[in-house]
Amino acid sequence: MRAADRWRAELEAWVIPQRLLDAAEESPYGWSPWIWERMSAAARSVPPPVTVEVARRLAGEHASVLDVGAGRGRVSLPLALSGHDLTAVEPDAGMADGFEEEAARLGVSARLVRGRWPEVAGQVPQVDVVMSANVVYDVADISPFVAALDHAARRGVVIEMTERHPRVNIAPLFRAVHGVDRPDGPSVDDLVEVIGEEVGVRPEVEYWERPALLWFENWEEILAFYGKRVTLPLARRSELRPLLEPQVTEEDGRLYVGNRMGRHSTLWWRPKR
Repeated sequence: MRAADRWRAELEAWVIPQRLLDAAEESPYGWSPWIWERMSAAARSVPPPVTVEVARRLAGEHASVLDVGAGRGRVSLPLALSGHDLTAVEPDAGMADGFEEEAARLGVSARLVRGRWPEVAGQVPQVDVVMSANVVYDVADISPFVAALDHAARRGVVIEMTERHPRVNIAPLFRAVHGVDRPDGPSVDDLVEVIGEEVGVRPEVEYWERPALLWFENWEEILAFYGKRVTLPLARRSELRPLLEPQVTEEDGRLYVGNRMGRHSTLWWRPKR
């Protein structure tokens, strides 16, 4: 089986059973605006991720950068601040609005293309460095996605992703409340194989850690967040508290669930042409 086909199969295994979706009172997908705003604010209080430093090194000074799936610009707007010409692609309307708000708050100019990659690849120019942070686990059709990243870059492509699928940590909750097992792939190694297969390059990979950015004010927020993720009706969400309590820690009045240090990876390569 091709690496890209394995990637698709592993992501499709994450699809939540329809019977659970039908019983849910709200979609388990998507993120509330307050979550992104809180995480963006937390990111400003810690050093830039390795991804930003890799992109700077590949781009050089005052180069052009494309951020695919930019969200609110948490990863790429620091590059605009340091003088790089930034173009962002973002399909979600709320996130795109947030990107424009953040750019205005920072006083930087950046071009925004609203749409999904690679469908909108023809609307952006070739740039020095293409980056995409925390997007690939949402891309089942990974081959054209990676190929378009490579085609758009003159000097390098940089991808940031968590070391494991971001929903792995809630697999025990699904098992406990629904009796449903969840997969544990794909992984960084799987993406390395896809890149080698698609563009003929083995990317460099750097593993790193940073403090978790997502925090909660109280248990009501925790139960709302995780209850939505595991498609529990409102009346049953209290069942999650004893399951989550061993994972909750408090720091400076903020509640964190799971490891305080998140494990991430940055992959990068130079186009062969």
